[in-house]
Amino acid sequence: MHNFSRQTNTLKKFFKILGISLTAVIALLVIIPYLIPQTIKKGVTQVINQNIKGEVKFESTSISFFNHFPSLTLNLNEFLLKGSAPFQRDTLIYTRKLALGINLLSLFSKQVKIDEFYLDDARINILTDEKGHANYNVYESKPAEKTSKNESETALKIEGIFINNSNLTYSDKSIPMLIRTKGFNYTGKGDLSHAIFDLKSNLSIAEMDVLYANTPYLLKKKINARLITKVNTNSLNLIFDENNLVINSLPIRFVGHFSFLKDGYDIDFRTTAKETDLHNIFTALPPEIADRLARTNIKGYAEIDASLIGKYIAATHKMPTLSFNMKVREGFISNPNAPEPISNLFLNLKTKLPGLNTDSLTINMDSLYFYIGKDYFASITRVKGFKEPYIYTDTRSNIDLEKWSKAVNLDSLALKGRLNINLKADGKYGKKVVHSGIRQVDTTTTVPKFSLKASLNNGYFKYLAMPTAISKIDFRINGVNTDGEYKSSKFSIENINIEALNNFIKGYAKLQTTENMSLDIQLKSLIDFADLKTIYPIKGYELNGILNINLQSKGPFNKAKKLFPITTAAIKLNNGRLKTPNFDQPLEKIEIDADLINTDGTLKNTKLNIKPISFQTANQPFTLRADVSNFENIAYHVSSKGTVDIGKMYQLFAIKGYQVRGLIFADVVFKGLQSDAMNGRYAKLRNSGRMTVKGLNLQSDLFPKSFLIKNGVFSFHQDKIRFDEFNASYGQSDFKLNGNLNNVINYVLNDKAKLTGNFKLSSNKILADEFMVYADPAPNAVTPAASGVILIPNNLNITFSANANDVIYNGLNIKQAKGTIVINNGTLALKQTGFNIAGTQVGMDASYKSTSTKSGLFDFHLTAKEFDIARAYMEIKLFREMASSASKIKGQVGLDYQLSGKLNAEMFPVFPSLEGGGVLSLKKVSLMGFKMMNAVSKATKRDSLSNPDLSDVQIKSTIKNNIITIEQTKMKVAGFRPRFEGRVSFDGRLNLSGRLGLPPFGIFGIPLSITGTQEKPIVKLKRNKA
Repeated sequence: MHNFSRQTNTLKKFFKILGISLTAVIALLVIIPYLIPQTIKKGVTQVINQNIKGEVKFESTSISFFNHFPSLTLNLNEFLLKGSAPFQRDTLIYTRKLALGINLLSLFSKQVKIDEFYLDDARINILTDEKGHANYNVYESKPAEKTSKNESETALKIEGIFINNSNLTYSDKSIPMLIRTKGFNYTGKGDLSHAIFDLKSNLSIAEMDVLYANTPYLLKKKINARLITKVNTNSLNLIFDENNLVINSLPIRFVGHFSFLKDGYDIDFRTTAKETDLHNIFTALPPEIADRLARTNIKGYAEIDASLIGKYIAATHKMPTLSFNMKVREGFISNPNAPEPISNLFLNLKTKLPGLNTDSLTINMDSLYFYIGKDYFASITRVKGFKEPYIYTDTRSNIDLEKWSKAVNLDSLALKGRLNINLKADGKYGKKVVHSGIRQVDTTTTVPKFSLKASLNNGYFKYLAMPTAISKIDFRINGVNTDGEYKSSKFSIENINIEALNNFIKGYAKLQTTENMSLDIQLKSLIDFADLKTIYPIKGYELNGILNINLQSKGPFNKAKKLFPITTAAIKLNNGRLKTPNFDQPLEKIEIDADLINTDGTLKNTKLNIKPISFQTANQPFTLRADVSNFENIAYHVSSKGTVDIGKMYQLFAIKGYQVRGLIFADVVFKGLQSDAMNGRYAKLRNSGRMTVKGLNLQSDLFPKSFLIKNGVFSFHQDKIRFDEFNASYGQSDFKLNGNLNNVINYVLNDKAKLTGNFKLSSNKILADEFMVYADPAPNAVTPAASGVILIPNNLNITFSANANDVIYNGLNIKQAKGTIVINNGTLALKQTGFNIAGTQVGMDASYKSTSTKSGLFDFHLTAKEFDIARAYMEIKLFREMASSASKIKGQVGLDYQLSGKLNAEMFPVFPSLEGGGVLSLKKVSLMGFKMMNAVSKATKRDSLSNPDLSDVQIKSTIKNNIITIEQTKMKVAGFRPRFEGRVSFDGRLNLSGRLGLPPFGIFGIPLSITGTQEKPIVKLKRNKA
């Protein structure tokens, strides 16, 4: 008893001491922060200001043990850090509380160490623009000597990073990649103060989205990871070892390295999911699939491996290679609502995307098959390339769609019907560039050889959220191509029977793409567009109107052979209305009533009757009626009245890639016979009316840019169109045009007809280079290809009386150009043209003809009375290139010269083709630095011949085969009477002979020869022959 009492007292003393100790410890934890000098806060604040160059804000500070026990932390409340340029206004980090862990022992040393970093409830935004500029370059490194001065105060020695319940966004537009996370929790430990260290990390993310090029790859995925990363800050290398991730339930092993290069990254990422359950893979799929399969029993063996390997260098567009491979064995998918499971699922899939270049994409699915009871699907498919892919496939299926949809739990759809597919294809889908007009157009020339048989019987389709189903779907498709030429393809879709409410499509269609395109079509349909919104969830669209189609057509179509299928076709749309989410005004009161009839298979007995097509938008009605028959000798009666706002139409239908604007006001009637227009019987035509255009863009195949018609009034009378108040621009060029076009109807209806006309044209500025057929539509940083010549159509005969203040062509700045321009038979002729260039009034007659898209011919006769050589050399690029030796010549010259030749794709003369001749008159010229005369001066030891002044000298020459032949030319220089003749090549080589006549009358002289080049002339004297 005594011993028990003594033990009790001992326990009481122990607990008393323990209690006092704990109380003291807690008291110290509370008191110590208040005992710490205020200089600690100042020291930490100083560290932030010295090391961070972004904008930093926080509302208040506090020091405590209890926020992240047992660490003593300095807490920066409502902390905000903005990014580095060019993201100075964007938030890099915002957190409710940024806590900096302070090493407790360092409080008693000369240097206070911050060794931990805490972020709670933070928003972290890591941003990179298209040029690779990032917002996280906020740490400002200091020179070594400056760092040493601060070692006695406060230092960053980070050994732990802790991020709790935060949202992190990574947006890199240079790749382009977007990663969004919610519920981001991260713990990272390592001595970050060392140049080389191991960073051990634990990561958990409640939701993560990954998008590449706006395409989602992961959505709302749960991530857990344990990572070990070797970090080398000297070489900027990250090595990922022993990294294990879990995406939802899918375990993935991740290894590799990431290196920062001077101009990009070196990437080697490899992930594997070996010997995992198929169910785990499905949990990593997008949520709309994964959630739907949550109640589905999924089993089977699966393997996944993926890699991203290579260098990413934005400047050279170098990209890494992406690979993805997957295997599935004995897959099993069972849903409690399905009568039978998907069983024996087998998959071998290998994909590779070298350099992230879709044209190098390879997909090798050497086997995919599964069963649903006795139903099956089997496919072997290989694809190489994207733009012009090689395709091989052998695909077969016989599936009850109702069983399949229930097995995969398509709970938003109800499907029924038996789908049979038998498709075999082998070959390349190829394109080649052909000239449809002038622009290069990709036209399909080869397709894989294939055979296709497919059918759907007793089909049914219903969105469960919508009130109406497509209650019946039947069709049978057959297709075959035996040689890979698309013209050898045959298609047919038969037994078409689609029904929904009172709507239906019934019939068949057969097509053979031979030279005589063979058609056999019978289709009937009735569609009430108002019913579509009860069948399909069309968000933002409003559709109304009842469409009736009755089409029967059989026979060949060949325009050259004047063949047309025997056809009876009628299309009617009543009370149509269309409103899209792209534009706030609808297209309404749409009425279409049209018939197409052919009774005997010829173009002659083809008749089109549009009675009418009409619509209204923004209270602007438009109506078109047309009665056209006999497509061999077209008889037409076409009328149109109303307003069309082209810009609003493009907005309504959200046509991307075009900035189209313009208003067309029409009130016209066209009636007549094609043969009357062709044979000049214009009195029999009844064409009249008026069309007004405002702000309209027009694109022609002949020109690389579009014409903007600012305003213009077109009046129609018989075969004529009159242009009044016509103002237009083309690139930087502007035009004002008044005049007439003749033979318009014949020109429209007959490909061989010629359009004639007379116009008055005035312009402030014409930039001729923009008219070159292949001129770049926009500035480009890279060296452009040849621009192409200006094309002159062959079917025009139009005369312009032109007046332009400025014409800029290939470096020439021509002012006050006046004259007559005649375009006829593919030739442009300038007659009695005058203009000012380099301050000189010039007269010119010229002609130009394009011989292809990249070559042309020219011929001109040029006269100029007083031409300033120095100014011409400075202002005229062509003069500098053809007369480089004139750089130091000053004075006035006259010119009367004819020249013809070829032009290359840059509209520049092809020198070997040049031919011509004329006279160059030296009015008063100083040949300062003229090397040939200086060489003669030196050889003859006559200093007065150096840098001579000349006047009243006539130099006659001809040009052919790259050679300028100079006739005998006489001069007077300081009492001497030199004369020269011979040849000079375009590359500057000289072959001249001459004589230096001696004072006083030049009766006696010194023969000489001049060879070498213009830069290094060689003068030889022949005294013995004087």
